[in-house]
Amino acid sequence: MNSERISPAHSVDFNLVRQAIVDRNHTLWGNEISLTSKDTQALPQSAYSEALQRISARRNALNPTVSHTFLRINQAVLMNEDFHTCIIQTAQSLEKHKLPFTLSIDNPLDALPGPVERRAMVRQLYKLKDQCSLTLAYNNYRLDTKPADLLIDLKLYDYIKMPFPDSALRLSLNTRSDLFDRLYDRMLELISATRVCFIADTVEFADSAVLAKNLPFEYFQGGYYSPADRL
Repeated sequence: MNSERISPAHSVDFNLVRQAIVDRNHTLWGNEISLTSKDTQALPQSAYSEALQRISARRNALNPTVSHTFLRINQAVLMNEDFHTCIIQTAQSLEKHKLPFTLSIDNPLDALPGPVERRAMVRQLYKLKDQCSLTLAYNNYRLDTKPADLLIDLKLYDYIKMPFPDSALRLSLNTRSDLFDRLYDRMLELISATRVCFIADTVEFADSAVLAKNLPFEYFQGGYYSPADRL
């Protein structure tokens, strides 16, 4: 599907894009599906529902050795109860086929107006974990991410996706600063405290891949390993 037209009231063109996720041996481990549009913030809930329908419809065609399916979403759409139900139905459908399903969540705090909305979002996340076997990934974690930046404790998440490499990290290696060591220690600290797996995201070049391999990432994603393709 190259583009979809939503109802006239919410007319938005978007593409479904798939990108591979590989393990430390560069073996294909999973795929992340995301929605791209000129204005990602304007994507209606129906667009995400279409993505879930596509994932569910393709379950019989999925390679069992590449069973992990991620869907990248904006956290705000979780507040829609109909979409919430669709997520649970999709996760349960994939679970019957022993196909793990992960929501890869973009978590900007400024997308939620205030504490009431934030508490409601936390409840939605816990409901998802309680009602089905899906896993959660936190998108866009950085070394300077502070607890105050987080909607919820990272212990709720199963994966942490980190954009890589960070330009500051490259500079630190050239200037022999301690940034690389601090990042390494911080990752090990989170792995020990939360048992999450780290995914290096947006790895585009060979030197970035080498740098990422020297950090405790379990999985890797980006154009260096596989270009994104449209569904």
